[in-house]
Amino acid sequence: METPQNVEDLLETPLNQSLDEVLEVTFNVNTTSATSNIESDEAFQMYAESVQSESVGFVRLHGRLFAVEGWIRDMGQGNHQWYHFEVTGSEDNPKLVCRCSAGTWHCIHKCYYLAYGACDFSERASAEVGPCPKIILFLKENGALDEGRSVLLFSVAQSEGLVALSHRVFVRYEGTDDGAGKWQCSRREGTSCVHIEVACEYMQRKLLGNNDRTGELSYSQGKDICESILLRAISYLPVIPPRWCMLPEEKKIYGQPKPLRTAPERLGLSSYASCACVDGGRSFYNPDKPTLTRACTVYTLTQAFQVEIELQPCPRCPVERHRYIGPEPRGLGLFNFNNSALFAHELLNEYISAFSGSETPFMPWVNQVARRYEESESVIPFANEGLFRASWFTYARLIEFENDKSCPFCGVFPENVIWGGVSISFGRKFVNAELEPPTMVSSQAPERPSRSSSKQEWLPDGKMRRRLREWIHDGGLKIEKGIRQEDQEQILEATIERARMLETELYPWLESQSSHLKKLFRRRMGHGALDNCQWKPAQAYSALFKLTSDKSTMQTMTRSVLRKLETFLKEPTPNNHAGLLGVPTLYTILHIEYTNEGNYAPETLGVAQWMLVRAAAVLEMLLNNNQEPLLLKPPETFRRSDSSPEIRDWERTGCFYHLPQIRFRPRYPKLPHDRHSDVNKERIGTCRKYYESYSQKCLTGGIMACWCSHSICYGFHCIPVGEGRNDVFSAIITRWPTAPKRIVYDFACALGPYCWTREPQFFADTQFVIDSFHVPGHTKCSTAAFLKTYTAVDPDLIAINSSAAECGNSGLTRIRKSVSYMGQVRATIYTWVFISVWNRLQILNLRKRLEKTA
Repeated sequence: METPQNVEDLLETPLNQSLDEVLEVTFNVNTTSATSNIESDEAFQMYAESVQSESVGFVRLHGRLFAVEGWIRDMGQGNHQWYHFEVTGSEDNPKLVCRCSAGTWHCIHKCYYLAYGACDFSERASAEVGPCPKIILFLKENGALDEGRSVLLFSVAQSEGLVALSHRVFVRYEGTDDGAGKWQCSRREGTSCVHIEVACEYMQRKLLGNNDRTGELSYSQGKDICESILLRAISYLPVIPPRWCMLPEEKKIYGQPKPLRTAPERLGLSSYASCACVDGGRSFYNPDKPTLTRACTVYTLTQAFQVEIELQPCPRCPVERHRYIGPEPRGLGLFNFNNSALFAHELLNEYISAFSGSETPFMPWVNQVARRYEESESVIPFANEGLFRASWFTYARLIEFENDKSCPFCGVFPENVIWGGVSISFGRKFVNAELEPPTMVSSQAPERPSRSSSKQEWLPDGKMRRRLREWIHDGGLKIEKGIRQEDQEQILEATIERARMLETELYPWLESQSSHLKKLFRRRMGHGALDNCQWKPAQAYSALFKLTSDKSTMQTMTRSVLRKLETFLKEPTPNNHAGLLGVPTLYTILHIEYTNEGNYAPETLGVAQWMLVRAAAVLEMLLNNNQEPLLLKPPETFRRSDSSPEIRDWERTGCFYHLPQIRFRPRYPKLPHDRHSDVNKERIGTCRKYYESYSQKCLTGGIMACWCSHSICYGFHCIPVGEGRNDVFSAIITRWPTAPKRIVYDFACALGPYCWTREPQFFADTQFVIDSFHVPGHTKCSTAAFLKTYTAVDPDLIAINSSAAECGNSGLTRIRKSVSYMGQVRATIYTWVFISVWNRLQILNLRKRLEKTA
């Protein structure tokens, strides 16, 4: 190829030929001069804008080592070919080495680094020292929908000791997460390659958690740098939601334009025109300053158009950045991403419809639209995945998804809230320093005097409680029939032993606790339950004594129920008896007695009095541990110091709830294990399901979401390590002015004691119950922790859809695959959009059903 004599010749790229293939200058061309001329070229500016908006890859791997994507000038997009790029020497006199086809001379990657490298990369490069890792995973993309296929790109050196750029290659993997897909090495064909072997081993050990062979990988062996930055677009005005999920009461903040089917006219500047400045601010159009006209691409639903766009140099951004003030074409139904690429709202909303309805990652959806463009014979092909993805995320942030994070029937503060963890995770390795779940304790957090209290059970003696449970479980005074002759003597001896235990141990022990307790047990569970030599205790009485033998008083009886029990005992009438629905076992016994005998048995009333005294004593003990009130603070107290009007706090923190934060999550210095993971099974009581599901397996990531009984999500937060009781406790304590009446949670059996120990006054009237869906896993838990126990006596509770969280969680699984390949910020926005659409469709369906029944 003939060596170009000037930059103008250099930029004359033949059609369908990559700029990298022809972008050369002679060795003696002055670098500064060449760079200066290239900076003024529109083609280079398009490349620079694409890099800065993540539309084409220029990824810092480690220090001053980069992975750069090839660039096709005539199409204005990347070509999916990757090259290594390295900077050596001093900052004043850098030496640039690029492995692209034009890198021997002066390629576009070198031009970009010379123009913008000092601003974009120098600070981060100098902050990272140490040897370059042997394996660097720098790109993850979702592939085909079927079987969850994805694409991963690695930069690999054959060994840790080889540091030269010539020893690094790219390894590409396409397939499912089990690693049994297609591997390709940029240096060698076939799969028998040492680079593929080390990349495959890294994937098995790091990404899939298979560390059985040699333990954890060291930093020098490999690292994962997949992440995304927070982007802003030229368009910044709020956008109305898609028509199909707009709520009737929502006001249209502007007239909804008709879908674009023809090329729009020249896009001119107006008073709303602006530049998304590099310092985080925004400068606006000045009619007294000169303007210029450039070409841009407008992508619609079926084809793309070349359109003239009016621009104005930005007076706020550094001159060398060549930033421009551009139009805000919201009124035309267009989203201006970077003055070069504009997208129709209709097109961007279609992706929302696709991924909210079924699992739809970006790559297959972009491929689908590209085929549609081909069918429409669009002269300009559809945007590549990187450009569309970056544009969609900046657009999604502008959608006015307001007033959809609360249920119109349950209100702002629902009595019943259902919590559930969802295993949609971007992984612990993607967590950045800005993640702030409610569990985070601020330096301004108040210290609370709460401490652990023992002996909160109905019957304090643990040994005798166990003996009572065993006696009931083993059959009490029941004599087995139909047994084999050879086993009869052994069975008889066991029955005699239980009868002896009843007389010599259980009766005296219960007498020491309450004479009424012993009388009731003797009459209903002991000898009084014998009928014609058959032991036939009523199930309700059996449930009562099982309850008193194995569970905390607070789980059975909240403060509000205590007050109703006190009222009943003062005047034991059927009307007052109806107020005891909060204690189903006692309510059922009293109902049976009054129905069958016309009155309440004295020993039953005596046991109820004992329960009142015992529960009141435990509650008072807990309240005495922490009598200080929880103070409220204005929501402004919790705004980040670096907050901006365009980037909301929740986008950075990964925590979004319909209620603003009003408290800091307190410290509890007298609780040594506060905020620690639940790794000790002794600390969480008898619930084996809790220990085995979370503590033992050390699950990581995911989100915690709050739902009402109509499956409306009230908010969520990203979990940095693993789901636990602290996630629910902290979310409520930091945002709810008063605690909900009822909290439904998979591990409510462990959550209740956790909350009562820390804030007994706040949670004294709250009932913690397990939904019916998860009950089968709680084989060791008391029935007092099951919602179905209460719905059996209280018909009003039947309306509570305790599995609302599971319904919502099953919907959220549609985005699990996509989220797993995102960074923290994008994962948060993606989840927020999905939940907003989910809520809106739920609300619209509820109203339709209400209209039909009206």
